Amino acid sequence: MKKEEARQHLARLHALLVKYRYVAVILAAGVLLLCIGGGEPKAAEPSSAETQGMAFDLEAFEKAATLQLSRIQGVGELELMLTLESTGESVYASDTRESTSGEWNGSREESITVVSGSGYEQKPVTVKELYPKFRGAVVLCEGADDIHVRTAVIEAVSTLCGIGTDKVAVLKMEQSAEGKHGG
Repeated sequence: MKKEEARQHLARLHALLVKYRYVAVILAAGVLLLCIGGGEPKAAEPSSAETQGMAFDLEAFEKAATLQLSRIQGVGELELMLTLESTGESVYASDTRESTSGEWNGSREESITVVSGSGYEQKPVTVKELYPKFRGAVVLCEGADDIHVRTAVIEAVSTLCGIGTDKVAVLKMEQSAEGKHGG
């Protein structure tokens, strides 16, 4: 009796497999791919454009600014030091769900929205990037005793960093030992 029932079930299963053979093949391929998997998840290396947007490099910014400021006529040798009031940050998109039950009871759930990439990679959706805010600047240069040079440097640093001119100090650079004795 049980053998007969088993044969009937196998016959039905066979008929379904014949009827839905393409679906069964796709399903089997999907299961096989899931079993094989993609190996171990790789740490996603951000592209240079993503890295530039994600992190502010103060040292690189200072180097580039020093290069440009040293091109001002009469500046001579120049050193620049910048201080930050706040570092940059990213603002991410989020999903918020609120539910209320009754007059006083309620709940709120908030989660960051992510985008799935290839493999196991997931990246948050960035709404905007907030860049660092500068606190002040100190500039040491050889030409600081000339008022025109000093004014030009203060205006350039103020514009470059988005800070007031009162937050920029331009000081005369100490001459090197060779300049004092050899000059």
